[in-house]
Amino acid sequence: MTNEEILKQAKKIMDEFVAALDKVKVKEKFGAQREDQIRTPEKECPDSTEFRKRIFKNAPKIKDDYFIMEKKEW
Repeated sequence: MTNEEILKQAKKIMDEFVAALDKVKVKEKFGAQREDQIRTPEKECPDSTEFRKRIFKNAPKIKDDYFIMEKKEW
């Protein structure tokens, strides 16, 4: 499937769902129409110093800023 086909299929599903919700009797009006069905990804930049501290805290063996690993023979 191409990205465009997926977008069309998602829009169709959402439109059918909203139409089905319109048939349900509720006190408040509910419905949504979107022009774009896919969220744009927002890149979050984690705090690298906190991650570094946490990863070194969880490591079994470290020396300076390096992990100490065993080399296995297969």
